[in-house]
Amino acid sequence: MTDLLTSRTETRWLVASPEYAGVTAYTGGIGRHYAALLPALARQGVAVDLALETNDDLVSDDPGEGVRLVDGGVRRAYCARHHDVVFAPEWGGLAAPLPRSAPLLTNLATGVRLADQVSGLTPGDLPIGQRLARVRQASAERRQLYRSTGLISISRAMLERTSDLYPGLPPARIVRNCIDIDAVAAAATRAAAPDGWPDDDAPVVLFLGRSERRKGVEDAFSAFRLVHDDVPGARLVLAGAGGDARYEPTRAALLEMLPPTARDRVIWLGHVPGEELYGAISRADVVICPSRWEGFGNVALEVKAIGTPLVVTSGSGYDDFCTDGQDCQSVPPADPERLAAAITVAVRHPAWARTLAEHGRAQVADFAPDPVARDLLAAAAELLAGAVRPRLDASRRSRG
Repeated sequence: MTDLLTSRTETRWLVASPEYAGVTAYTGGIGRHYAALLPALARQGVAVDLALETNDDLVSDDPGEGVRLVDGGVRRAYCARHHDVVFAPEWGGLAAPLPRSAPLLTNLATGVRLADQVSGLTPGDLPIGQRLARVRQASAERRQLYRSTGLISISRAMLERTSDLYPGLPPARIVRNCIDIDAVAAAATRAAAPDGWPDDDAPVVLFLGRSERRKGVEDAFSAFRLVHDDVPGARLVLAGAGGDARYEPTRAALLEMLPPTARDRVIWLGHVPGEELYGAISRADVVICPSRWEGFGNVALEVKAIGTPLVVTSGSGYDDFCTDGQDCQSVPPADPERLAAAITVAVRHPAWARTLAEHGRAQVADFAPDPVARDLLAAAAELLAGAVRPRLDASRRSRG
C-alpha cells in the first residue's frame, strides 16, 4: 500500500466536500484549500474524483486539471468505481454512509460539536426547528470519525480538541492546509476593491471571517471601541458572511458596543467572492483574525502570502504557522484590550508592522499545494499501510 500511494503510478482518490472554490457559489477555507490541493494531488500521479455534496447550484463544472467532477454524491461514486482512498472532511458526515470496508481518511476540519463548543452553544440554545438537524449532523460526523481507517488533522490544536470530544479515535497524522500562494499574491496585485470599500485615506482595520461569536466578532468590536479612542479616524471593515441572528450577534447589537462617534466608521462588506477578497486584504492597513479558537485559519495564511500586517489569536491552529513578533502579532483570544493594543501599534507604526508582514510572506512557501500534497500522500500511506480491509474490498477491486 505504501508504494502504491507514494509512487507516480496512478491511483484513484475519491474526495467529498460541501464546497470547492470556483465551482460552488459559497466557498470558505476548506473550499479554497481543496481547490488548491486536488490539482496538486493530480500532479503527483493521483486520479482524483470530486463528489460535491451541496444544495446550491454550481457556478462552474471545472474543478481543475486532473480532477473529475462526479455526480450523485460520495456513496454513489464509491459504489460505481474502485478508489484506493476516500478523503472527506468530518463536517456534515459526508462519508458516514460508506461501508466500513471503505479506505476512508477523514480530514479533521471542525465538526459541529466542536463548532458549538467554541461558540458556547448547546442544542437547547438553537431554535426548535434546527435541533433535530443538528443532532443528526453530529451523529453522522461521529459515525464517520469512528469508521475511518485514519484521520488527517489540519493542525495540532484540531487533533487535541477532537480527541477530547471523541476518545479512542482511529490513528491520525497532521497535514497542514495549503493555498495557491502564487495565485493569491498575483490576484492581490490586480484585483479591484470590493463594493463598499472606503474611498478615503483613513486607516483600515479589516476583520476576516463570518460574523460569528466563535470568530471573535464581538471581541473585534470591543477592541475597535478602544482603537477609536486612540485613532478616531480608523475604520473597521468586515468581510465575511453573516451569522445566524437568532443565536449570534446582530449588526445592531454589535454597533451598540461602540460609542455613537465610532458607529459610522464601520463597514460591512458581507461575503466577498473571488479575487476581490484579495484586493481588500492588499488595501488594508492591518487584518485581524481574532477567533476564540480556530482549527487552522486559511485566511491568515492568505494574508501572509499577500504581505499585509496580521493580528491573530493564540492557543489554536494559528500557532502552527504564526509566531508573535516575528511574522505577525498574536494575542490571547477573547482579550479585546490586547487586541486593541496590537491594532493600534500596527496603525501607528506601519513600517514595523510591514516588516513583520514581509517576514511572514517569506515563510509561506511550505504551504504551497505541491509540498502539502506530497506530505498528504505520505501520511495516507502510513495510515493505510497494514490496515485490515474486509473481504468486500477484494470483490470491489475485481469489478473496478
